Amino acid sequence: MRAVLLGLALAGAAAPAGAAEPEQLFEKGMADLAAGRLEAACPALRKSYRLERRPRTLFHLAECEERAGRIATAALHYDEYLDALERLSPPEQRDEAERQKLALSRRDKIDADIPWVTFRLPETAPKGTKVTRSSKASPDAVPVVLGVPVPIDPGEHWVRTEAPGGPPRDKRFFVNRKQRLTIELTVAQPGDEARMVRYSPPIAPVRAVLPPVVEDGLPARRLVAYIAGGVGLAGLATGAIAGAVTWGQKGTIEKNCGGGFCNAQGESAADLAGTMGTVSTVAFPIGLVGLVTAVVLFATEPDQARLGSGHPPRIAERPTPLIAVSASGRPEGYVGARWTW
Repeated sequence: MRAVLLGLALAGAAAPAGAAEPEQLFEKGMADLAAGRLEAACPALRKSYRLERRPRTLFHLAECEERAGRIATAALHYDEYLDALERLSPPEQRDEAERQKLALSRRDKIDADIPWVTFRLPETAPKGTKVTRSSKASPDAVPVVLGVPVPIDPGEHWVRTEAPGGPPRDKRFFVNRKQRLTIELTVAQPGDEARMVRYSPPIAPVRAVLPPVVEDGLPARRLVAYIAGGVGLAGLATGAIAGAVTWGQKGTIEKNCGGGFCNAQGESAADLAGTMGTVSTVAFPIGLVGLVTAVVLFATEPDQARLGSGHPPRIAERPTPLIAVSASGRPEGYVGARWTW
């Protein structure tokens, strides 16, 4: 008899502790809500409402979800709260009058911002295909209603299709406030999983080895090639003209010079021929070096699509042609060219 009474006493002592849990969760949730700790407040209020379905808990849960940006969930809870008020007694309804006004106002305010998403399966989807969706805030998968707009919280979501006997197929999507979106779903057939191609991520990120781009969008290597080509053409043209002028003075020199002496006209022609000869001698090698440089730069220009792991070169580190020329005396001259890397 004592054992039976003791058991009853223990059961009676445990009952108040269980009854106090919803209230404790509610108070904790309200404290977190007041402090702005929404990710802690909403789960506490949700659990409190599951343990004891009180309208005021549901109202504050809707308030928490709204502040967290989950406006579709908040609208659902506001609707559930307003429906629950109709089942209360008149005195209880009077106690909820202020919250009722707030719920109606907030529900109308967020209504226009709620996103709506329509999910569609292809006509070829096997009969019995399951479609579920989840989100970061609600990781538990819930069934999806197909073919009609469904209110969804803004943010990132996942939808999964799974045909009978086939592998699941997940699709991630994002939806914003006020957005109307249609998601065309795909279904994996049995055997698709074996045919899936899996790509391994690269061991380390690779960087492109491409010529640097100057402000006008022209690669520096090509710019140098253009300059070298222009110098080469100018040098060859100058050498040809100077050579022609030198050759043209030959007859005048022969007529007006003899025995190592020249009259005024012969001396003038000799001076001009000497100067032009030096110019021609200098200009031809410069033109040749410039053209060869341009051809080499064009021929060895890297493919724009080629990638590598090296550091991108700076313009100052690129091969730079350096052409040094010196001339002395008349009519002799000296020309030199040096390529510096």
